[in-house]
Amino acid sequence: MAKKVDFETSTELRRLFSQELSNWCSKNRLGIEDLSARCGVSRSYLSHVGRYGRIPSKPVLILLALNFGMKDPGSLFRAARLEDAWPFETPASIQANQSAAQSFLSIKLDMDGFMDAIKSVVREQFKPRAFEDLLDGRPLRLGLNLTQPWLFEMNSDGTINQKRGLVPDLIAYLENSLRCQIQAVPVPFSRHVEKLKLGEIDIFGPMIAIPHAPSNILFSLPVNRIGVSALMRQRETAGLAQLAVPATFDDLRNPQYRIAVIKDSRAHLIANTRLNRPDSALVICDTIDEGIDRILLKGVPRPAHIFICNSMVTFYESREHPGELLPLFDDRATMIDICDNSFAIRPDWPEALPRINQALAFIMSSGGFAKRSEELSQKYAPGLFGVEIEAPLNLGAANFG
Repeated sequence: MAKKVDFETSTELRRLFSQELSNWCSKNRLGIEDLSARCGVSRSYLSHVGRYGRIPSKPVLILLALNFGMKDPGSLFRAARLEDAWPFETPASIQANQSAAQSFLSIKLDMDGFMDAIKSVVREQFKPRAFEDLLDGRPLRLGLNLTQPWLFEMNSDGTINQKRGLVPDLIAYLENSLRCQIQAVPVPFSRHVEKLKLGEIDIFGPMIAIPHAPSNILFSLPVNRIGVSALMRQRETAGLAQLAVPATFDDLRNPQYRIAVIKDSRAHLIANTRLNRPDSALVICDTIDEGIDRILLKGVPRPAHIFICNSMVTFYESREHPGELLPLFDDRATMIDICDNSFAIRPDWPEALPRINQALAFIMSSGGFAKRSEELSQKYAPGLFGVEIEAPLNLGAANFG
């Protein structure tokens, strides 16, 4: 079975490179290790060109053509399916300086012109992409995080109205500020990292920002802040010891407490770091509903004593199940953490972060969204949600990626 490769290849480039490499090695009595050193790449990198026809970067193609001393160096560009013309008017070559170290090169061409050409190619290849270039005329794909239902209006049947509420209004503001259409679709929290990494969605949220996020996910400025608290099981169940209510968060270091968290959430990070618990010592859940089941139901697989979650979940669920779920660390004085509620951005779009931050900063500075967020927070216990965001906003402060 052929080996799967994750780079672009060209059969014509493989043939031409192998032919030129063979001639170069015979003429100079050198090997591919010497050639890779002169091109500033690894041996395996050049070996992939000969084995698979891997298409290298334009600077490397230029250095290969110069080392080979090709009469038609542009043929390498054509074999690599590049539309750019060869940047020099006359053939040029590179020869080793026999009196110097093996890696020292003497270039038989106008050095200033050569360096300008290389810099131009590198600048063109690695220059930041504009936000409009990233979208290429299509809508911005936004994954809705429905685990924060208080940011939406509710339908009469108790389901979330994805078209009305604080988040839908924020999306409308973003469309105007970013001057693009936004296509919003619900995405399960458990799949947001995968979908951002694969580029199936461009941003996701709002969600609690996570330092050192999985797969280097980026985070925008906060749209509000939210606390992290916990819920404790009150009903006995088989296989779970009866334990005292923890007086402080540090009491949860006791390994007897079985703790549930949502995978890749801020609570997951807190349990790993502040409680020094590896994943094997946690009950990892995919959804909030699953986390609640672990501390509520009797006879459930993988039961837990404690579910660490955001403070709003603590607020809702403790009132939904009085006498069965006990809220912990649910006021400003005892809260486990106070976190930014932001949008996650796909890791290959760093150029989009400043533009999105600027749009959010403009929306927040206008006051309308911040006022509605504050009004919403008045419905809940102080400090659980909508903690005042300092102004003016720091455009770089929320990039935890």
